Amino acid sequence: MSSRTSTTPETGAALRRVIEQTVFVPVRGGDVTAEAVARLGQAIGMGLLRPGDRLPPEAQLARDLGISPVSLRGALTILRNSGLLETRRGRGGGTVVTDPGSPPAAAGELPTEAELADLVDYRCIVEGGAAALAARRSTDAQLEHLRALAHDMETTRTFREWSEQDTLLHLLIADITGSSRLMVEVGRLRATVFEISQLVPIAAEVVELANREHDGLIEAIARHDERAATAAMVAHIESTQALWLGLGRVPRAPAERSP
Repeated sequence: MSSRTSTTPETGAALRRVIEQTVFVPVRGGDVTAEAVARLGQAIGMGLLRPGDRLPPEAQLARDLGISPVSLRGALTILRNSGLLETRRGRGGGTVVTDPGSPPAAAGELPTEAELADLVDYRCIVEGGAAALAARRSTDAQLEHLRALAHDMETTRTFREWSEQDTLLHLLIADITGSSRLMVEVGRLRATVFEISQLVPIAAEVVELANREHDGLIEAIARHDERAATAAMVAHIESTQALWLGLGRVPRAPAERSP
């Protein structure tokens, strides 16, 4: 894996667990090649896999995703032709995430109000429960990782990078629970949240609000207060929904805004 900003060995191990439990796990039914493309492409889009990161060897990756080597090679070919991956030869080679440069402008329409409400209800159940379990099980070292990431988010320069860090923070909370199933489900939810967030114009004040909510959530987890942690997570999720509804119909500026 490539180096990441402010990553201690302990934090790096936590991030590797996040990736192993949300990306390199069996794909769901349907066209498995397409599902593998979606899984890896979303991980790259969310910043879980960063430029320079090396994928596992093909035989291992096929086993991890629960698909045949032939299906995997088809997925990797699509991702290479799309400019998301490249194959490097020689020592230290393999399949590597490329640096695509500036991300393309977000395209698509915001889900309907009813669809957003359904997503928020489900997130409150899943991520609210994860916050409670994290409050019960968190260690000092894990809390230090969360606080370090939250601090980094306060100085992040672009919204896309902040969104990637936001995804990691929520996944690290899920990782604290020790539940691999919960990690997978939160990972799926975060892929959806990330996609929606790129459709909404975000001002610096919105990021500052989210950062304050993250701080309150982390401190509730640190107090091992399960009820407060759940309430903080639910309030944060509902705040996000309100922002989506309020800002989602505003035309997006051509250039990406800095938070």
